[in-house]
Amino acid sequence: MAETVRAFVAVELPDEVKEYLWQLQEKLQSYAATRVARWADPWEAHLTLKFLGEVPIPRLPAIVASLDEVAERREPFTMRLADLGAFPNVYRPSVLWVGVEEGRQQLVALADSVEATLKPLGFKPERREFQPHITLARLRRDATPRQRRELGELVGPTPVPDFPATTVSHVSLIRSLLLPQGSRYVRLSHSAFGEAPPLQADDWEDIE
Repeated sequence: MAETVRAFVAVELPDEVKEYLWQLQEKLQSYAATRVARWADPWEAHLTLKFLGEVPIPRLPAIVASLDEVAERREPFTMRLADLGAFPNVYRPSVLWVGVEEGRQQLVALADSVEATLKPLGFKPERREFQPHITLARLRRDATPRQRRELGELVGPTPVPDFPATTVSHVSLIRSLLLPQGSRYVRLSHSAFGEAPPLQADDWEDIE
């Protein structure tokens, strides 16, 4: 039995949105400047609200209960992806991402609520302002300043597909498994908006 799990809180994406992410990645990969990028698997894409790190398994029920309380006070809302961006900026990017247009304010408020509810459980709030985004790629560590700048120059001119709107109706606690072939994600809990928390079976000890 694992003593801890690497976990985070996220908004999951429907397959239709993931298909559009794949199309955008395919378009970007046609540019020579993106050869220094390591691409995220679009079929594992999600919008992270809070990264928790390594969490002892006995603490998971309290985390889930806190997320259930946040979700009970929320109503579903519409989210739509739009525009490319880069962290920390387009002049020396290390991460390439697609941002959120519609639903941005609701996501920021949701992330703030998650931060507030998990703080009493010992999870420190992020110092940086929350920026809703989906990671498309990370630049290799050996990328030169020139290569980074050339990739950053793609952010403005590259057209982004007309992403379909999707309804955000729950938050999930997700486990991250670091495997040789890449990260794999497993949902541990699902907290639906506007619904009373379900009775949870005490089966966390079965996690391996």
